[in-house]
Amino acid sequence: MKRKTYDPILRVQPWRVMAVFQPLERVLARLEIDGTVDTDGRQVVFKKGTREDWYDLPAAIRGVAQFHDLAGRHGVAVDVTPLERFANKLEAGSPVFEQDIETVKKCINACWQQALMLRESQATSLLETVRISEAMDDLEGRKAA
Repeated sequence: MKRKTYDPILRVQPWRVMAVFQPLERVLARLEIDGTVDTDGRQVVFKKGTREDWYDLPAAIRGVAQFHDLAGRHGVAVDVTPLERFANKLEAGSPVFEQDIETVKKCINACWQQALMLRESQATSLLETVRISEAMDDLEGRKAA
């Protein structure tokens, strides 16, 4: 007899979902408070938790958007266009307005709800798909250069 494996729904592990969205929510809060973001030269970056590592914010936002776009196949679809538009604005150095922030917040809330309905195995599979896609994009970018 095959033994059942533990595959919880993320609703019982909300800290996993929180770890994805907290850095983005901190960036949005800072934009609302003082209208600034951290940069490393020309690239917009963020710090994840208390680590000293800096990450490319537009790339991270696009990864989250891609994950949730794919997650729509497992449940409720979410329009991730506001996240993609926000990433483009940050990358281009375009002004970010209050309406942009509000739209992104609503999108994040919808993504939260969607993520909480996924099983751990589904989220892991989607994350691996996004990582493979990013690796393929990097490879194509190197070939073009």
